[in-house]
Amino acid sequence: MIDYGLIGKRIQRARAAAGLTQEALVERVQISTNYLSKVENGREKPNLEMLARISSAVGIPLTSLLADVVEGADSYLQGEMAALLKSCSAEQAKLIYEIAQCIVKTNGRA
Repeated sequence: MIDYGLIGKRIQRARAAAGLTQEALVERVQISTNYLSKVENGREKPNLEMLARISSAVGIPLTSLLADVVEGADSYLQGEMAALLKSCSAEQAKLIYEIAQCIVKTNGRA
């Protein structure tokens, strides 16, 4: 199954990184703000053509939207975790690491 929520989060991040509001992006892509909002929240499943238009409008390769979006893939969350950790302060990253260690230990894997 494809994780459209993950695709939507990537679109939202790319849009923000490009300095675009939803209104600016919808003008570039010729879609409604309502539709874009649903895509960014994972409630709408855009087709490949739409994803290509959006990726072009925000200036990122289509592959960056689609990489590892199939649930169950080995590296499904690795990229997302890396992106999340990049956005954290050192203190927050340390806390996340400690929480992850506790979870792994609780499940008897460490």
